[in-house]
Formats: sequence, structure tokens, C-alpha cells
Amino acid sequence: MKKSILGVTAVTSTLVAGTASAALDATAVADIQAAVIADASTAAGAGFAVMTVVLGLSVGFGLLRAFISKGARG
Repeated sequence: MKKSILGVTAVTSTLVAGTASAALDATAVADIQAAVIADASTAAGAGFAVMTVVLGLSVGFGLLRAFISKGARG
């Protein structure tokens, strides 16, 4: 009987400790989520800037190639 009471007490204390740490984890998760969202928006902004430069270079080289081709033909 003592073993089952000790077992129930151990399970109950584990559940209570798990609930307390879950509350702390929710706060940590919210902080991590905010940091990840901020990093993702920074990365997205940088990605759009790089994409714009690459697209501009691609169009510029295409125009330069057409200009050189037409100029070479006279």
C-alpha cells in the first residue's frame, strides 16, 4: 500500500512540476517566436534586395548583349 501511495505522490509531483515548467516554457517560446519572426523579416528584406539586384543585372546584360549584337552588324 505504501508503494502505491508513493507512486501516486511521485506521479502527482511530476505532473505539477511539468505544469510549472510548461508555463515557463510558454514565455520562452513566445520570446523565441518573436525573435524568429524578426529574423525572418530581416532575411526576407535582404532576399528581396538581392533578387532586385540580380534581376537588374540580368536585364542590363541582356540589353548590353542586344546593343553589342546590333552594333556589330552595323
